[in-house]
Amino acid sequence: MANLEDLKRKAQNAAYTATEKAQDAASSAGGKTGELLDYAGEKASALKEIAGEKANELMDYAGEKASALKEIAEEKAGERMDYAGEKATTLRDMAGGKTGSFADTAGEKAAALRDYAAGKAGALMGYAVSSVTLMNEKRTLEKNYQALGEWYAAQCADNAPDAVADIVHAIHESQRKIAELRERGAKEAEEPAQTEEQ
Repeated sequence: MANLEDLKRKAQNAAYTATEKAQDAASSAGGKTGELLDYAGEKASALKEIAGEKANELMDYAGEKASALKEIAEEKAGERMDYAGEKATTLRDMAGGKTGSFADTAGEKAAALRDYAAGKAGALMGYAVSSVTLMNEKRTLEKNYQALGEWYAAQCADNAPDAVADIVHAIHESQRKIAELRERGAKEAEEPAQTEEQ
């Protein structure tokens, strides 16, 4: 029993001691926390002031840079406008000169083509006239050959030389058939007329 009471008393003493230690630690922590909060507040204020100053400095710097860039851009734009105007004038002058040269060349080419076409037309007309004359001469020659052949065949009758005997005989045979066909055609034309009269 004595041992249990001693143990109980020691446990209670230990509990009181732990409670006191905890209270002391809480008090100490509360003080530290307050100090930390005050320190953090001071640092935050200082940083806020520094950030404001830096922001103002950056804004001023950005404004200066923007103004400088604007002036440079205006100068460059003016230079480019002047350059473009000079180029446009140069190109216009070149185009005017080229147009005149092209017009002169075109006129010369047109005159040359006109003369060439006139020469070709004259040559074609001459060729056409020569062709018509040649065809007329060939027809006249063929008619004369035909007339000569008819006369010769009539003169030779059945006494043609051996070299042309077959040709003369064929001519006489064709003339005989033609005569027969004409007679037959005339008879056939007369028969329907007689039938109609009857």
